[in-house]
Amino acid sequence: MIRTVLSASVAACALTSSASAILNSFTPNDGYQIVQPWVDVTYFNAGGYGANAGGGSYTHIAPDSGKWKVVGQVGGFFTSSAARAAATSGAPPYGVVPSNALPIYIVGDHGPGRTDNSSLAFRNDSPAGTGAAKYEYSIDTYDTGGVAPSTVTSGTVSTQFYFNPNPADPPNPGALPRDRFTMSFKDSAGNVGLQWGYRADNEIVWRASASGAWTNTGVYGTSGAWDGVRVSLDLTADTFKIDYYVASSNMWQQLVAGATPMGMAMNNFTTLGWQLEDNIFTGTGGKNFFDDFSFNIPAPGTALFGLASLTLLRRRRP
Repeated sequence: MIRTVLSASVAACALTSSASAILNSFTPNDGYQIVQPWVDVTYFNAGGYGANAGGGSYTHIAPDSGKWKVVGQVGGFFTSSAARAAATSGAPPYGVVPSNALPIYIVGDHGPGRTDNSSLAFRNDSPAGTGAAKYEYSIDTYDTGGVAPSTVTSGTVSTQFYFNPNPADPPNPGALPRDRFTMSFKDSAGNVGLQWGYRADNEIVWRASASGAWTNTGVYGTSGAWDGVRVSLDLTADTFKIDYYVASSNMWQQLVAGATPMGMAMNNFTTLGWQLEDNIFTGTGGKNFFDDFSFNIPAPGTALFGLASLTLLRRRRP
């Protein structure tokens, strides 16, 4: 019986793609480096070059024409879409960054890193009331090891990553800590299956929608440590689960139970939404770091093949 199960698992794994290329460790090999002066990932082909992402080297591009896009008013150094458009009129490269630019960006190949000196840094030093910086990242075949994410519409897909949050804001007695960071898990139609994030005191929160109340977990990310997150999405049942890695104990624990319903059904898993609130100045200039992403996206039909193989092997069992 054990031999049968192992054989079926091997058969299923043979068609399963698990890779970590474009996001990965955010090194030049993954398509990330500090390209002055327009270092934000939306101004060059971030994730689209290097040994792990198709080869070649960086090149300046029109804003938001690559894998990364600013999808709100705030982002890419500016607090309004109009100011950003005015500063980037014409063809790239754009020369000197204007004097009205602010430290509002996502940049790769930035230290510290979890396993090397490279990570992804997200910063929003805009004044209170300006609004959150909002970006989207499009998952592609370099992330999945060759499978087009949009073609996988059933079975379980997952992603795993590590983060190092900004130091916690000073406590404000009697007030609920404000939101700080939100990551949205989306499909190609923009449906949000769930959101994960953390508050200004670094308490981990989640919700099965793009709005409404957060679920507090009582788990806190520690600045200077690399805690981890693993999100599994069952595209067949429209459910999810979240596991959490506590760096201090070197252990994974369940954060959200399996079979938790998504807020919206996801047709596939193609997009990560990134949101960082305004007025974050504590610690290292408000920077929050992310590193070592990986994806597990089974090729279409893998789950059915695995079940069929298991049935066949059981029938052949003497």
